Amino acid sequence: MHRRGFLTSSSVAAAVGASASGEDGTENQIFELRCYRLRYSKSDQFGRLTGFLRDEHLPMAKRLGLVQGYFRVTLGEFTPRVYTLAAYDSLADMGQKMAAKRADEAFAKASAEFGSADEAPYDRVESWLLRAFDGMRSIEVPSVPEQPRTYDLRIYEQETARDTQEKMRMFNEAEIEIFRDCGIHPLFFGETIVGSHMPSLMYMSHYADMDARGEAWSTFVRSDGWNEIKNRSGWSNADIVSTVSNIHLAGLPFSPIR
Repeated sequence: MHRRGFLTSSSVAAAVGASASGEDGTENQIFELRCYRLRYSKSDQFGRLTGFLRDEHLPMAKRLGLVQGYFRVTLGEFTPRVYTLAAYDSLADMGQKMAAKRADEAFAKASAEFGSADEAPYDRVESWLLRAFDGMRSIEVPSVPEQPRTYDLRIYEQETARDTQEKMRMFNEAEIEIFRDCGIHPLFFGETIVGSHMPSLMYMSHYADMDARGEAWSTFVRSDGWNEIKNRSGWSNADIVSTVSNIHLAGLPFSPIR
């Protein structure tokens, strides 16, 4: 067995099978992040997809009591793309809500009609299942702003699952708090337990606008806290991060998270 494959599989088993309960008995939340890959075309994939999400998917999510966000890519590797984010209280809660979604007759009818159009509504869908960090065990949904916020989706890949665990420890013990102190407002932090880019972790953060984002990151890189922990033995990027991807997002006008 290849060492990296064994470590990655072990990480998934540990994340899914081990107890994830905190002191209050609740579990770390589970997030599903989806990316809809679209094309610019005469069939208006973006308009049709976002219309379906607004008119059918969001009402279904509200009926189920599901925390849901909808975002468009403003700067990234490819555009147009749409991301959706769902937060579940546990894997069991996810299973229950998926069953309720399948049983929702109005949504099932709308989905069938949406999917039967002559023109494809999107090219492909990518999906990731994430487990919230111990240092931030649930999503933190901000209030609806007067002006749209700027969001970052960052993906940290590691060489081994052990490195992912160590980077998570760095966040849990110090880096999340430094983020907050510097004006980097987290939406969620999650370890990838199913999906591409494994072993990896992902997080989303938000800012009032791009100027606020630049100021927050400038404060962060100059902060005493960051400059202390990044030089700790075993916590440098060379030790526990192989690549970093950064995608800028904006909440769609109807998104409860925006």
